[in-house]
Amino acid sequence: MRRRLMKLRLQPIRVFCFHQVSDEFEPDTMWECDWMQTEVFKQKILELKKEYTFVPLTEAYHHLANDKIRFKKYATLTADDGWASVKNVLPWLAEQGISITLFLNPKYFDGMHYRERETERFLTEADVKCICSSYSVVSIGMHGWAHVDVSKQSVDEFKRNVDMSVNEMNDYEGFIPFFAFPWGRCNEMNINVLKSLNIVPVLMDGQRNNGNAKAVHRELLTV
Repeated sequence: MRRRLMKLRLQPIRVFCFHQVSDEFEPDTMWECDWMQTEVFKQKILELKKEYTFVPLTEAYHHLANDKIRFKKYATLTADDGWASVKNVLPWLAEQGISITLFLNPKYFDGMHYRERETERFLTEADVKCICSSYSVVSIGMHGWAHVDVSKQSVDEFKRNVDMSVNEMNDYEGFIPFFAFPWGRCNEMNINVLKSLNIVPVLMDGQRNNGNAKAVHRELLTV
């Protein structure tokens, strides 16, 4: 009985990540590896909601950092890159009372693609401000100034990257000091720099979160 109670008291927190959601796949504006059909997304979230209580990322981290006792099974939802298609599910998530953190790259707040096609793919600055003021369930965190492999940057380059992100996003309603690494790529230097700036590192390693957290571990949302 005691072991069972201890297990219940230290339930791991799952943090899920997704990218693009829409009714139909649009090859000119979406990446197939990142895309999920809207109804499939909703079905998956509702399945998880039966088992988990969704909480904001800040609340989840507070539980983990302070090793708080958890009698419920908690989960948190995040979305990377700031794809404009996230707007397809924000009203529904708000109706469900499910919080979400959007990890954004301010360089792309003009809404344009950063690779080869100048297609309006990303949330614009106006979109982000509107979302933050319209949905109390939304918070925004950093994904770097641009979507680059920060593990290949020097200390000075990475610090400048973070500073530019903070300076651009700090005044946005709902901003939280969490940094999710693009493609999940990072090294010890990246993590140490973030810690020195009191910014929480957010990893993409498929792990679940237990107590005494120094970083947040995430897993991809899959069907």
